Amino acid sequence: MRDAGLSGLVPLVFWDEFDTTLDRQPFGWLRHFLAPMQDGRFQQGQISHPIGRSIFVFAGGISESMDAFGADMTEKEFRDVKGPDFVSRLKGYVNILGPNPQAHSRDPYYVIRRAILLRSILRRDAPQLFERKKKEEELNIDSGVLRALLNTGRYKHGVRSMESVIAMSQLAGKHRFERSCLPAIEQLELHVDARDFQSLVQRMELEDELLEKLARAAHEVFVHSLRDDGYSYGPQTNEELKTHSSFKAYAELPDDEKEQNRGNVRDMSNKLGRAGYVMVPARSNEPPFDFPGADLELLAEMEHERWMKAKIVAGWRWAPKTDKDNHLHKDLLPWRKLTDEQMARLTPDEAAAIGPDEIPEQEKEKDRLLVRAIPKILALAGYTIVKVSK
Repeated sequence: MRDAGLSGLVPLVFWDEFDTTLDRQPFGWLRHFLAPMQDGRFQQGQISHPIGRSIFVFAGGISESMDAFGADMTEKEFRDVKGPDFVSRLKGYVNILGPNPQAHSRDPYYVIRRAILLRSILRRDAPQLFERKKKEEELNIDSGVLRALLNTGRYKHGVRSMESVIAMSQLAGKHRFERSCLPAIEQLELHVDARDFQSLVQRMELEDELLEKLARAAHEVFVHSLRDDGYSYGPQTNEELKTHSSFKAYAELPDDEKEQNRGNVRDMSNKLGRAGYVMVPARSNEPPFDFPGADLELLAEMEHERWMKAKIVAGWRWAPKTDKDNHLHKDLLPWRKLTDEQMARLTPDEAAAIGPDEIPEQEKEKDRLLVRAIPKILALAGYTIVKVSK
């Protein structure tokens, strides 16, 4: 720095991880920056050396943002490590957002940051994956791999984890980033939640004809269960008369009930991922799949929560008797009775919409039935389900 200053230049100095400890003292480096920042001098023993004008850039390695800088210390502790003196000498700051969503604020743009980072990393480490089309270069990558890289819950070590996942992938000599190129589950687990990542890789593209096919199958499962319970069609659902207004072909359902079946199908991969399962292409000799008891209960509860949220968003409310014309439903009840603390975490709209007790056991069984049908429904699309161990 002194040499650059003497040659007539203004040095730009990058102090990386300036907020780490020194001799077991949190923020122990701060006091040593004060004289260079204020007077352009540094102390070496008893001698003070001038360094002249320079630009200092401090990059934090401990604090995620300026607001977090010293936030876990008392006012006295922060003052003792010269925190206020250091901050008073700063001329500005920028919070650099990494590839993970911000924990305490709505952050819809993390996917864009990941896309920029991913393109940069692959452009540097695997340029052969890019194919020139007219004036632009297009990344040749499997849609499931791209979905997982952009949408996985969290990269455990930030950008370094993104780089590591790419570095561990078998891309040498490859011109397309296929699913088979990805590292093993155990390697992925070092840097991401491997179950979440794999569920995103294997998620089906549910749209158009396939979505309708699976939604129709989900409705048929429901109708079969009604038939087994002795129900028949009736313009109004009546448990005493054993009639149900949805006891009809999928094509004859009103649009909102068709969408309800589509919602069930769309959410399958989400529920499976949260319970530790992934969907994979089925082999011809695939044995029948049954969820074990604890997983069945977890998935059934998640399905009921999904159904309730969809109903509430659509304007439905709880009532002792179902009235579809007025958007009232007797099953808008939590899976288990909520505590006061759980009620306090609901939005006002959710709290006003749900009933006071838990859903009856016979209604829970309907959700379990839908979950048991998931393997059959997915088989129509050529998929099966496997448990991913961590």
